[in-house]
Amino acid sequence: MIRICLVLFSFLLSSTLFAAELTEVGRQVGDKAAKQVQQTENLQLLKAKAAAQQTEAREQAILQNQPSSPWQAQQRAKAQQQFDERKQREAKYLQQAKDAAAKEQKMEKPKMKIIKRKTE
Repeated sequence: MIRICLVLFSFLLSSTLFAAELTEVGRQVGDKAAKQVQQTENLQLLKAKAAAQQTEAREQAILQNQPSSPWQAQQRAKAQQQFDERKQREAKYLQQAKDAAAKEQKMEKPKMKIIKRKTE
């Protein structure tokens, strides 16, 4: 009976140690996998950023090499003209406001109207 208890005890001890080793191995594998995932995500992010920069650079190069159409040039000129007119109006209004502020203000004496009462 003691033999059976010893065998059983050794079996339980070995299974507990084996479970602890498995838990540790599992934890190590999980940590390693987490690091691998993080490295992969960082690498993918860097690749995506580089691709976006390259795409933007290509788009800018294409836009610069493209000749502008007459309609675009006309629209730009029209927009510039409107901008200049607006700037001139603003300057004119600002000058008028400055002149008005610099003028000495005189208040006219109010003219009072005499109201006659009807006598009955």
